[in-house]
Amino acid sequence: MATLLCLFCSLSAFALEDWKSQIIADAKTLYTEESIREFSKPIEFTIQEDITAAASARHDFDKLTVVINTGLLNSSRLTPDSFRMILCHELGHLFGGAPRKNVPPEWDGPVGSDGMSLMSSEGQADYYASSACFKRILTLEKHSSKIDLKRAGPALKKKCQVIAKKEGKDFEICLRSALAGLDFLNLVRDFPISCEHEDKTVAKELIRDFYPDRQCRLDTIINGTLCSEVLPLSLHPFDDSKNTCVASYALRPKCWFP
Repeated sequence: MATLLCLFCSLSAFALEDWKSQIIADAKTLYTEESIREFSKPIEFTIQEDITAAASARHDFDKLTVVINTGLLNSSRLTPDSFRMILCHELGHLFGGAPRKNVPPEWDGPVGSDGMSLMSSEGQADYYASSACFKRILTLEKHSSKIDLKRAGPALKKKCQVIAKKEGKDFEICLRSALAGLDFLNLVRDFPISCEHEDKTVAKELIRDFYPDRQCRLDTIINGTLCSEVLPLSLHPFDDSKNTCVASYALRPKCWFP
């Protein structure tokens, strides 16, 4: 439970490390005009006093909000790229389009014209994070982060070589995106997931309202990373067939999107 929601506090009121402030500023640069264009509402990035290492998003009547917990900002496991991916995931709930969630019973805010929540599903937010957001936010990077790409195994490198020449910039971005997803999903502790494995299960139905299994989520981020098309910054709110890449290796995985 949050103790203080800093809805009206300036981010400058918090003593953030420069790289954290810069990444938040980059996200604002990408989405300030897009939020007005798509929803006719401003977007805010706020900090909440909460020890939980997490972030969240809200779509209210008058604005969109990405809420970043102090527990996330203070986490020793947070890296620049995992922070980018986390913000992109939350932005994916707002801009990732269909499939969207059902409306929670306790929600009294706006809903879509189809009666569904305005928030994209968890799986779609993951897919959007790597396919539409992360690559864009990296283009705003002022100084190249020190990334240990040696962590990437042969299976991941082979996948990235499908869309990029080995040792080239696109190849590095592909590896960075996948490893950012891994670090994002391992933020609290190390889980038994890997960029070298895949979740082969097939969901009985679309997982709309809860998190897919963690390996499935990592597969989703990797598949989005392998998308070579330039997806729009705001995806279609109703037609999920328009919110995917074409290549078979870059589709949303069947472990949540059968």
